[in-house]
Amino acid sequence: MEKVKYLYIDDENGTPEISTLNGFNDLKIIEVERFPLSDFREFSNLKIELIRRIKEHSFDGLILDLRLDGSGSDRTEFNATALTSELRSVAARGEILSFPIVLCSTESNIKQTYDTDKTSHDLFDYKINKSNEKPDWEKMSQKLDSLAKGYNWLQLQARTKEDIFGINIKNLDERVVERIDNFSVSYDYTHFVVKHFFHQTNPLINEKILAARLGIDLTRTPVELWYILKNEILSNIKYKGIFSDGWQRWWADGLVTWFEEISGENLAFINAEKRIEILMNKYSLAGLVAAQPLKFCNSTEFWSICEAYKVPIDPLEAFRIFTTVDIKPWEEYKYISLLAILERVGVERG
Repeated sequence: MEKVKYLYIDDENGTPEISTLNGFNDLKIIEVERFPLSDFREFSNLKIELIRRIKEHSFDGLILDLRLDGSGSDRTEFNATALTSELRSVAARGEILSFPIVLCSTESNIKQTYDTDKTSHDLFDYKINKSNEKPDWEKMSQKLDSLAKGYNWLQLQARTKEDIFGINIKNLDERVVERIDNFSVSYDYTHFVVKHFFHQTNPLINEKILAARLGIDLTRTPVELWYILKNEILSNIKYKGIFSDGWQRWWADGLVTWFEEISGENLAFINAEKRIEILMNKYSLAGLVAAQPLKFCNSTEFWSICEAYKVPIDPLEAFRIFTTVDIKPWEEYKYISLLAILERVGVERG
């Protein structure tokens, strides 16, 4: 497949936009081309042009600034949410293929508009904060590359649910199976995987939560040991479904089952030191370092992370975080530590 190409639509013409283009294009993982919004002041004309281009497959994905109706020189009378909603509807009717749509905006605009409008959360596949002083262009490029290739793969031919999720569906929570049984278009699957598999905890867990549940301190454990453990020893429980080349995740239930098989112990009921001891004895991984509790905490029966410091924490010693996303019955809450609250790290300032 040729290099993935995204169109970038913004109402501004300045340094942030040039930085975004260069940030992606310099790595040569994907290609990003700025779309001349000034040529399409009317909503209908822009929609028609984008539909024409997607039918000709002249691009694989779209990057949109949230406030196309802002104060820039290329401002229009509509915003990204309206345009994205219409494009999703056209794709749902089968008039065009579905494709990834990425939101790219400043943190203030995202908080003021996107976060307060829950209906818009179902429209975009990924968010980019263009006011970030140190963007991880490589990480974002890999995710955008994975999104585009995943969308194309899904629509190239009929795929089974086992193909899409990389697992026997019978092994999933019945509530998840019930939800995906009602899917009818490709976007149903892509949206569900990104929003409910990658962005939430359970049925998948990310790398930091994986380390927490194994009791490992990632800052003091040699990188090569952690690589062997997460990618080789735990390869059988690693997520291998759609978009897995952009997001590394592991099956939460699979981790618990695997640990019980190698130790006879329930992972959730033993402390970090015991978890590390079992791993080192079983796999000769001398050098693994057990995580220690944060200040004001005592337990090392870690199961989650403090979202402020990104380090292991026992949820019984933490506080649930309110989010604008509705937590599904099978998903777990995110947590923050008392230390982070007292030091006002990761806490909104009123």
